[in-house]
Amino acid sequence: MKPFKKIISVAGSVVMAAVTALSFVGCKPESVDPGKDDDTVHKYRPNVTAKVSDPETRALVMSISTPDGVFNPFFSTSGYDSSIISMTQASMLGANYLGEVVCGDDEPCVVQDWKSTYNVDTDRTTYEFIIKNDMKFSDGTPLTINDVLFNLYVYLDPVYTGSATIYSTKIVGLNAYRTQREDATDKSASAFEESFIVDAGKHVDSLVEYVRAAGQFAGSASDPKPDIGKFTPEQIARFNEDVAYAAKEFRKELENDWNATLDSMESYKDWKFTEPWQVFLFNDGGATELLLTDADGNYIKENGYYQLDPEEAANIKKGLDAYLDKFDIDKNDPEAVASATKTWAVNYVYYSYFSAAIVDDVYTEDAFNADNITKTVSRISANEFEKIVRYWQTADSFLSKTAAELKSAYFEGNEMAIPTISGITVADKRSTDFDGNSLEGEHDVLSIVINGQDPKAIWNFGFTVAPVHYYSGEYKGKDYSKVNYQAGEFGVKFGDSEFMNSVINAPSKIGVPVGAGPYMASTKNGGAAQKASDFMNLNMIYYERNPYFETMGKNIENAKIKNFRYRVVDTDQIINSVATHEIDVGDPSATQENIKTIESANIMHEEIYTSGYGYIGINPRFVPNINVRRAIMKAMDTSSITREYYQGGLADLIYRSMSTTSWAYPKGCGVYVSENGTSYEFDSLGKEIEKLVSDAGYEKGNDGVYSKLLPGFGTDRLDYTFTIAGGSQDHPAYKVFQDAMQLLNRHGFAVKVETSATALTDLTAGKLEIWAAAWSSTIDPDMYQVYHKDSMATSVNNWGYKYIKANKNLYSTEWGIIQDLSDLIDAGRSTLVQSDRASIYSEALDLVMELAVELPTYQRKDMTAYDLAIIDENTLTPESERSPYNGLFARIWEVNYYLTAPNG
Repeated sequence: MKPFKKIISVAGSVVMAAVTALSFVGCKPESVDPGKDDDTVHKYRPNVTAKVSDPETRALVMSISTPDGVFNPFFSTSGYDSSIISMTQASMLGANYLGEVVCGDDEPCVVQDWKSTYNVDTDRTTYEFIIKNDMKFSDGTPLTINDVLFNLYVYLDPVYTGSATIYSTKIVGLNAYRTQREDATDKSASAFEESFIVDAGKHVDSLVEYVRAAGQFAGSASDPKPDIGKFTPEQIARFNEDVAYAAKEFRKELENDWNATLDSMESYKDWKFTEPWQVFLFNDGGATELLLTDADGNYIKENGYYQLDPEEAANIKKGLDAYLDKFDIDKNDPEAVASATKTWAVNYVYYSYFSAAIVDDVYTEDAFNADNITKTVSRISANEFEKIVRYWQTADSFLSKTAAELKSAYFEGNEMAIPTISGITVADKRSTDFDGNSLEGEHDVLSIVINGQDPKAIWNFGFTVAPVHYYSGEYKGKDYSKVNYQAGEFGVKFGDSEFMNSVINAPSKIGVPVGAGPYMASTKNGGAAQKASDFMNLNMIYYERNPYFETMGKNIENAKIKNFRYRVVDTDQIINSVATHEIDVGDPSATQENIKTIESANIMHEEIYTSGYGYIGINPRFVPNINVRRAIMKAMDTSSITREYYQGGLADLIYRSMSTTSWAYPKGCGVYVSENGTSYEFDSLGKEIEKLVSDAGYEKGNDGVYSKLLPGFGTDRLDYTFTIAGGSQDHPAYKVFQDAMQLLNRHGFAVKVETSATALTDLTAGKLEIWAAAWSSTIDPDMYQVYHKDSMATSVNNWGYKYIKANKNLYSTEWGIIQDLSDLIDAGRSTLVQSDRASIYSEALDLVMELAVELPTYQRKDMTAYDLAIIDENTLTPESERSPYNGLFARIWEVNYYLTAPNG
């Protein structure tokens, strides 16, 4: 998420963002109607022709990379989704260019004033917030204390699984509320949460055993087939439902993988793969027969790349041709052929897992209906099904769903004894004065009491305030949007995962965000958007000025420019798009080549160090041995990033997992050396890499690739995909990956490199093995969301935390490090002394390196390019106030065009 897109929110979570383009433009976007412009000579830059534009008719257009489409403020995870949502939202608090908390009439936020008071006798801190009066959401509905409480209770509900981690704050009474146990402590609450993941893992074990008993598994003397009679009818019914769910999720996963394959074809040009179905069948279908072999059956490589076997590809294609003929597909219609090819390829793979669902080359979900499921299960290969629920992306969604259902069932079966969080209250009497100052009128006062002192707490309390009337609603005969906090009703059905998924995160609310921000989700022709296809259409995202934005502060005015749009643009096309006036603002990669191109085109640009950093991630779920992860890190020559991609001081190499813009980054740190003496320094010869792997007990097979049998995991063969986050090879880590692939493949690995436009979505599900992307950081350096063992955010899926918890025997080393790391993160929150926090985080960052899941690579600058002829520079953030926290367009509602000639 780029700084200039951080419009209002200050409490947004650390989110994943691609370093360069993550977009795939499937259709040509519509042309932007510029309205009526008058040309004039720019008085500051005589060679630029400025235009006088009408802000009521001409839309302001910014570029953005392909979003995931989760436009729900409670559940978005990618930086691009968050940027899109932020245009429509208002937060409790704001932040200035120094990273300080701000509020009041000059800021479009919910809080008029606030203070915190620490009581040394009780060791508690009380935060009090004065809520502004007469605020309205974009649909004209009042924004009140009811909406504030609704948002809090969504974020603090025990089954909430979004990225916000407000629940990590030690709010008085929160542990008791989330566990429904009066005597709950931090430790017992943590164990309570963990128990559901562990039980979900046990449920997966039982499900696999059931499929082995009922499915296609012959058994043997050493591994006998389980007795189906050990399962009760109730268990069988539940397991059959689980199989149906897994099968449908797996189908979706294959379809998503096909879409990603379309964007990764460039990665396979050296393999001589020419068709998407070839790549898809190889990756998803395990069709190694597509690879060329010599007379001895060994795979042939050219310049380190496997090669397509054209004869085998032709044999498989006969099946595709027969399918096209069978369904009378017009082979002269590219779209019809592409659609049919996708269906054929997905069916091809799906059949090997769920053969009963493919009848006469047609997929049907009828196989999973209650009347047919028993027969369907009997035809399932138990071994293949186990792969789905343990190793595919479906496994992650299934584990999360099961844990949530177990938790919901636990709460459903117990009376709600603790209906409210005791530390969150609203004053009985509305206040007319605060902290010695008189207020205009009476105001609600929100009070939040926490145990001890926590420097991160105030940032957690800066959450966006989304409307209860929109995001809550009817559920099982009750309207939860009617809040009555005096009666303990906050718009949320407590501990109910179905309510969270079907009401708060309903499909209709994913596609169209609603809030009190400067703009509202709109349609191409104006007016509030009612459905997702109106809000985002043909790679354009539409907004219209929120007519009630001025109610957010006495000194706040509605947006100067009526219409705003995001346009999905590939990174390598941003500069050209600005030069040709297709967009007004873009964020191309800050490279010397791009800077020269921009300057030659008379496009204005600004570079600001980003509040974030680039990294290479390794998921222990797929690389379970810590020595192997360290070996992979030693194959990464990150110096090429600053030597070849970001030249001339546009980026710096970093060695710990934190942005150097943070005061907590350990200045002067170098290449990490682990406790066992392993240095993460690049090993150009590969000798240390092989030693690490062989010392861990891995042995080379006949194909020259290392492998080892791991109890609880299976055969761990060092065969990996390195994924570049983005649909383009124009990425700072692409050469790093290419060079690492060549090095590792010479020393006992089987590595391939892919680009993926869906990488960020895959990361939220913990699907990628090894990848390159970037983190966007919050103002406070707190590490809870990304690394703490109790974090419920999707970011911990990157490191396989759920699988580590569920398989502690396999991950005993990792679990010990994670526990120590979590203790340090807790300690960093227990003091307000910045120097003490810096020291604690330095230790914590060393443990992240010790865990060997993340290799930090570089700190770069963000570049904003904008059309100088259109946008009045005087309406942008003043140069003296620009920072990683405050970009050029931070106050988007104040941005305007030239209304009169610049020289006039």
